[in-house]
Amino acid sequence: DALFEEMQMVHKAVTPDEVIFVMDSSMGQAAKLQATAFQAAVDVGSIIITKLDGHAKGGGALSAVAATGSPITFIGTGEHIDQFERFETKAFVDQLLGMGNLQGLKEIIEDKSVMESQEKLVQKITSKGGEFTFRDMYDQFQTLMNLGSFGKVMSMIPGFKNLMGEGREEQSQMRIKRFMTVMDSMTNQELDSDLKIFNTQPERLYRIAVGSGVDQRVVWEVLETFKQFKRVADQLKIMGRSGLDFSRMHAGEKERNIQNLAGAMSPQILQRMGGMQNFANLIKQMDSMGGMNMGTPAQKKSRPKRGGGRKRG
Repeated sequence: DALFEEMQMVHKAVTPDEVIFVMDSSMGQAAKLQATAFQAAVDVGSIIITKLDGHAKGGGALSAVAATGSPITFIGTGEHIDQFERFETKAFVDQLLGMGNLQGLKEIIEDKSVMESQEKLVQKITSKGGEFTFRDMYDQFQTLMNLGSFGKVMSMIPGFKNLMGEGREEQSQMRIKRFMTVMDSMTNQELDSDLKIFNTQPERLYRIAVGSGVDQRVVWEVLETFKQFKRVADQLKIMGRSGLDFSRMHAGEKERNIQNLAGAMSPQILQRMGGMQNFANLIKQMDSMGGMNMGTPAQKKSRPKRGGGRKRG
């Protein structure tokens, strides 16, 4: 009671524009009592719920607080600033049901200016004589690191929420950083080439391993990863006539290109994505939101309007 009296005195003294109630979601349904008590003491304008990543009580807390009539404006899903996000009912429920949050993913990609760099890459590899190189893979890793939390990005993709597993996010980030360190020890000639230079001159692998301070096995892992990227890039080259703009393809062409993209992926990755059907559904969902419209600038310029890298020296 003393706490509520003090809070009312502070409220009367400062006359705030809005009172925000911040609540720990680990309380579960018990949050209703606390929220209604605060609401009775002062006029709570909005609510922020924290720790929604650590336990199964978050849903109960959300429903309990919602009963007070005050809107939930933000939620915390971790300890870092990029894990403090706006609360949107549909997106939250979709993620709760394992359906992802493609709209949120699209906003992150647009906010990080990813589309422009991806368009340049598509233009390069679909042009005559264009090839995917180690420099391109480095740029893709850099883009991925710039997106922020791996776990958050993964949770937004349908079927990916549990892909990384507990503690795997940091492990995956460290692996990518290690690969980037390996490529930092490559010469410009090596960065601007594909696997041919290493197939004809394997002694380069030893020099790169020594220069980056890793075992030669790690350098081989980088080469194997490059092969997977290169297979996808080769499929995009085949699709170059339409770029990645599925809206320009007829139904049969869409299905064929989705199968080609899936065929370029490693079977293990495809299986962890939920198989061919789940992968196809993901591509179609992104296409319906405009997320697969990544043709080259020249292709975009020629389209009718609808409705209102990293350089190393």
